[in-house]
Amino acid sequence: MVFLANGHQIGSLALITLFPVILVYSLVFPFLGILVPVLFLGLCFHLFFYRDPEREIKFEDLMVYSPANGKVFEVDPNKNVVRIRMTLLDVHVTRMPVSGRIKEIRRQKGKYWPFLLNLYRGTVENTRQHITLETKHGEIELIQIAGMIARKIECYHEEETFLEQGERLGIIHYGSEVDLFLPSNKYEIIVQKGIKTVAGMTPIAKYSNKT
Repeated sequence: MVFLANGHQIGSLALITLFPVILVYSLVFPFLGILVPVLFLGLCFHLFFYRDPEREIKFEDLMVYSPANGKVFEVDPNKNVVRIRMTLLDVHVTRMPVSGRIKEIRRQKGKYWPFLLNLYRGTVENTRQHITLETKHGEIELIQIAGMIARKIECYHEEETFLEQGERLGIIHYGSEVDLFLPSNKYEIIVQKGIKTVAGMTPIAKYSNKT
């Protein structure tokens, strides 16, 4: 079953209600007819972009699952980071990669460069939200990065909230990126560059405890 992302149900209902009203009035006032296809396309785009499908989340204490839908843009074993880039076609709801407590949420203002090809400018300079997660196997940092169109990042929860693996964490509006920094001495990255990921379902790393 497909639901809408948190906070966008009212806006969708308003568009759904407005569409038949404009359609009826366009029969009386033909000049309103131009609004019918515009409103219809807007409604379809809104429902498509803010879709939030239910998932059969995998709960496994020793695994880290993808926090986002998209494609793995980079795997850096030196920093133990996985970067996932999303397009306008991807579901943009961010999910918990592991179970843990939100220790800190920190907003960092920046630019709004587009994520094109292999350009790193957006990864380094764009507006972002750092979410530090305190987990059973150490701290994990999840970074939500805004793109050229996406200028709004949301976290659904406050600091000190405990969430289970796979629970909805937040959303980034439109094309964007999610970076996941893992403790280098605790986790081994198993995903490869170019792999398509599904939030809460695609394995990213596994607990190895190298110490």
